[in-house]
Amino acid sequence: MDVFIGIDVACAKGKYLPLVICTLENGRLLPFPLASYPIKPPRGLGNARTLDDKVNQAFAEDVASYIETVCEAFHLNPIRIGIDSPLRPRDNHLNRRFAEQALDRAGISCYTTPSADDFMVIKAKGIAHLEAGKPIQNLPHAHQIFMLLGFALNERLSKVAECIEVYPHATVKQLGVADIHKSKGNQAELQLSAMSHYTGWPKTDDDWSQADNMCLGPMHDRVDAYSAAWVASLPEQERISFGEPEKGDAIWIPDVKPISSTAANLPTKPNPIRKTKQAVSNIARQQACPACNQHLFKRWPLGWDAHAAHKCTGLIEGEPEARKKEFKRRFMSS
Repeated sequence: MDVFIGIDVACAKGKYLPLVICTLENGRLLPFPLASYPIKPPRGLGNARTLDDKVNQAFAEDVASYIETVCEAFHLNPIRIGIDSPLRPRDNHLNRRFAEQALDRAGISCYTTPSADDFMVIKAKGIAHLEAGKPIQNLPHAHQIFMLLGFALNERLSKVAECIEVYPHATVKQLGVADIHKSKGNQAELQLSAMSHYTGWPKTDDDWSQADNMCLGPMHDRVDAYSAAWVASLPEQERISFGEPEKGDAIWIPDVKPISSTAANLPTKPNPIRKTKQAVSNIARQQACPACNQHLFKRWPLGWDAHAAHKCTGLIEGEPEARKKEFKRRFMSS
């Protein structure tokens, strides 16, 4: 099954990385219920640690491991990854990236991406700030430091699938639902509802009941990650680029028309989100154990390892680790 991944790059200390994995099913972009998956994405280490390139590389490796583990468990094939961050530093000879210049012309604000030389200065200033015992919350260039993590993610995840740069704020500007900040009131739900007119999800009460489950984090972060996955799911001819793609300097948004709140009947408040343990994705279906045919997995293959290690009567091996390897070899490699 082909899937598309969206990442809202965040390095706040202790915060799970907002990451959504979606598949296209009957023209609908459906997210996996990753928030209920037993394996979680890595947590951010904070801006101070993000000044260290080796820390970012290790974090990116953990993200790649998380994606690869989920994809292996569900037999998924990652096609494209949308990353809400610059993928590389600005060229030293430019004052603003070509993509940022294009956003400027469109009246869409964005932070300037520092060059590699700029980042050497930024990291030195940050380290000096910390060594002087000054508050972390006053760390200089705090709104640009996260980009260092974005660079590391692009470098590592490009080995998993094609990576493109996205900008959820520009996407909702294109949709015409960016007048209010995404963290205010039900604005995040309004933005998701606008996206649903093109992605086909969420539409029903059951869809909305799963909105909390697509990844971990506050609603506006989940919506940004879903937005990134949406852009990643689109072929190039259905996207608009800001910048110069041929030079590797482009930000992509969907090629769609703005949503008129009157014509589209956008809700001021979306359908009530029903909190229920029974709400599961159509992707993660019930399935009997393929080895013993006695145990019923409620969300196959979640829990396969514990079942194989200790309870499955259809395996030959005796030791838990050997039993898991046997199960994986026989039933999870196809």
